[in-house]
Amino acid sequence: MLRSFTASLRRSAWQGSLTEMWAGGASVSEVAEESFKRVGQADRHEWIHRLTKDEVMQQAKDLEQRAAALDPVRRKEELPLLGMTFGVKDNIEVAGLPVTNACDYRSKPAPVAKQSAAVVARFQEQGAVLLGKTNLDCAATGLVGVRSAYGACQNAFDRAFISGGSSSGSGVAVSTGQVSFSLGTDTAGSGRVPAALNNIVGLKASRGMISTHGLLPACRSLDCISIFALTTREAQVVLGSAASVGEGRGPDPWDRPNSDLRLGPRLADGGGTKFTFGIPSQRFLDFSSFGQAAQARSQSYKEAWERSVESLKAIGGTCVEVDYAPFQEAAELLYQGPWVAERLSALTGILSSDPDVVHPTVRKIVEQGHNYSAQQCFEAAYRMRELKVASEKAMATVGAQVLVTPTVGATYTIEDVLADPIALNSNLGRYTNHMNLLDLCGISVPTTFASDTLPFGVTVSAPAGNDALICDVAHHVHLASNLKAGSTASSVSAVAEAFNSTGCFDGALPRGTEVFEVAVCGAHMDGLALCWQLLERGGRFMRKARTAPGYRLVAFDGMKPPRPGLVDSPTGSHIDLEIWELPAAAFGSFMKLVAPPLGIGWIELEDGSKVQGFRQVDVGADRNGVVTASGVAPPDVTHLGGWRGYLANQK
Repeated sequence: MLRSFTASLRRSAWQGSLTEMWAGGASVSEVAEESFKRVGQADRHEWIHRLTKDEVMQQAKDLEQRAAALDPVRRKEELPLLGMTFGVKDNIEVAGLPVTNACDYRSKPAPVAKQSAAVVARFQEQGAVLLGKTNLDCAATGLVGVRSAYGACQNAFDRAFISGGSSSGSGVAVSTGQVSFSLGTDTAGSGRVPAALNNIVGLKASRGMISTHGLLPACRSLDCISIFALTTREAQVVLGSAASVGEGRGPDPWDRPNSDLRLGPRLADGGGTKFTFGIPSQRFLDFSSFGQAAQARSQSYKEAWERSVESLKAIGGTCVEVDYAPFQEAAELLYQGPWVAERLSALTGILSSDPDVVHPTVRKIVEQGHNYSAQQCFEAAYRMRELKVASEKAMATVGAQVLVTPTVGATYTIEDVLADPIALNSNLGRYTNHMNLLDLCGISVPTTFASDTLPFGVTVSAPAGNDALICDVAHHVHLASNLKAGSTASSVSAVAEAFNSTGCFDGALPRGTEVFEVAVCGAHMDGLALCWQLLERGGRFMRKARTAPGYRLVAFDGMKPPRPGLVDSPTGSHIDLEIWELPAAAFGSFMKLVAPPLGIGWIELEDGSKVQGFRQVDVGADRNGVVTASGVAPPDVTHLGGWRGYLANQK
């Protein structure tokens, strides 16, 4: 049950998540003030630059004025992030603020951004309040969170342990409930490793889905802006907002065009969700192979992985083993191949003009880029193409829809990483480095704990364009985990319920996606036998509707599954419908499934508008309203109001 944010709670310390606070009736200003207070209490080196209270509260006040001028429908459309606060990794530009990239500007002025990254501007336009810039591994090079002039970011559960990186501060700020969501980046796992180590969701969408305009590059051809949140649905709403950035969405040459902005197939909601997930074979799951520093925790990590696999089976997944060799070889090529030269390219300017501001470990890594020739770059690119084909074949051979791996196979103390900074960091990328090289989308989601203070998560991944599918799997397994949300006192289920109550999540396609609206009146309705045909093509339920009073509904019980016929009739009535939205790119394959006597035609709705939907093309009604099909009169069920009424009457 949702907790109300009452006057008595306003007078005391609010202990729940910001999401629950907003859902319980708090104002934008109250949420922003609470978020500001929590950010001010942060003490794990998670922030580099924090906005002043006046700057934060002015954003909230402006948003409240905008919201007050909109009716509820337009408010949801124009301000989908209203009531949310966020932080931004300090390699993403925010107009007027320093952008350090975690280089050492403590004794000199850092560069100041002249404009905000497109995604940051979009979030503020759509209702989110910015709190500040978060810490990271210098130049976004690292998976540990300790390579920063602004302090080694400490884990949200145990200060002795690493937070993960490079998006360290963004992960910890969300886990500890300081902000509703945050932006990280993800080139080799930086948007997923901090999520796994801090018990939150880390979403790395398909490459180019979120504009990288305004991002200081680490590896330009691979960089992604990522999202951290307490729950999957919150991350998805943020993605829906981010993926609709601006005119031309950036502009940035690495952005996907509007025509490619689709989140792909969905899983059906509810229990018994069926899907097939692949896991690496046992030889790629040796949890004792992550170095002496992790040996004491190797058995607990192994057991946490095994519990995670069982959890995926319990929500309806079928587990198959995948040949993981091409994925592992791709991962190894990221830092042991010429892609490190791309990182060198990104830092050439600062290494020439002011090399001492770059963290020494990062400098040592990227300067290896000098060792690779142009020939080696091409040879590696050819090999990566081969590995991409091999990885796709490995998944297809066993029928796996998604690949599931541990996000990390170990963790380390800050002291251990400082003593062995490169080898231990490399270990953390074993299950993450391949992702962008093979053009996959991925989400790290908590599933269990390896010990009282060691969260464990898995990464669900699939080829680019399947963002909704991986999120649906993550959503179901996260809800089933019975975990707390991050390191907050709130449960995942409570936060998910609160967010659901706001009505923000509807599986929306990113703006710019060409879509059709289609009316369904039978087995394709939400939750019924053929609804999966819409869901797997990226369809989403929009609204309930009724026809104009000129239709009759008949039952074709002989079809499998049974379905109705909607027929024009002068003696007809209103018939219940559902309006769904379907990506234009998927409409052709959907039409192939339409069997006679069904067809698609125009249907007039109660409000006088018209929409395309299921009609019966080989059926007619005479002047008395009697419907016949091939000389036979199927049962007329118009009086039951719709197909759901008919099904209920059959029980």
